[in-house]
Amino acid sequence: MTQPFQWQGRTDGETQEHLRIHQVINKVSPAQFTLIGFASDEGVRRNKGRQGAKAGPDAIRRQLAGLPIHQPLAIKDMGTVSCDDGDLESAQRRLSDKIIESLTANEHPIILGGGHEVAFGSFQGLFDYVEQNQTGKAIGIINFDAHFDLREAPEATSGTPFLQSAHLCDKHQRPFHYLCLGIADHGNTKVLFDTADRLGCQYIRDKQLSFSQLPQAIKQLQAFIDAVDYLYVTVDLDVFSAAIAPGVSAPAPKGISTETFDELFAVIKNSKKIALFDIAECNPEFDIDNHTAKLAAYLIYQYLF
Repeated sequence: MTQPFQWQGRTDGETQEHLRIHQVINKVSPAQFTLIGFASDEGVRRNKGRQGAKAGPDAIRRQLAGLPIHQPLAIKDMGTVSCDDGDLESAQRRLSDKIIESLTANEHPIILGGGHEVAFGSFQGLFDYVEQNQTGKAIGIINFDAHFDLREAPEATSGTPFLQSAHLCDKHQRPFHYLCLGIADHGNTKVLFDTADRLGCQYIRDKQLSFSQLPQAIKQLQAFIDAVDYLYVTVDLDVFSAAIAPGVSAPAPKGISTETFDELFAVIKNSKKIALFDIAECNPEFDIDNHTAKLAAYLIYQYLF
């Protein structure tokens, strides 16, 4: 674990109407929400991407700190799991254990990546928790992402987490429920589409998420949600246009808008099935005036309130 983040920021007063997140975090027990950082870009390095996402968790925390509280919020920070030695697999296991600890305490974990290798650590934690406590319940993965991340590779990378998750489900003879929103044709080879089809994955392309086509997309999304018991929602920030998310490993020339995300996420949130939420690929080294970190904080804010 790294040094604890120092939550601080502007203070306008101590009464409820003045409060910001830095003033309430770690103040109420039990917590409803828990932040866990995953400081790793080892998977990005192995995937030959732009490194720097390791600094993402604290960049997001700095943007979250000053956001206002409009209703009582019980939230705590469990610190950050780091991958400093290249041993990604051990770091993912430590993250999974933290998630199990949080879920066991009836909290809602929010994971701050880190490269998208965070996703296997996240899914593994939720999967193990469900296997230990509610065997047979179905987990659905909803991934906002321009990429499938179903790559075959000799070792885990930021491009493999959902194939690893599929293998974990297969090992335990559990169904693999995976819906990817925002897939870009130019960001995935034919073999990745073939892999997605072979595994029975669902996906909606970025070009199918224009505002006029949202009703059809929402219909498919709702049917996916109805078929599972719990949701793991993961957002790779490269699903958004590079104009609003420049600080990622693989900037998107097209991407989706925040308005599209809001419409889809409202459907997901209203299901009340979200057990685990994470944000991946915030890369401060390539960010511009913290645009991407601010976007990540905004997405988390939509989940909190």
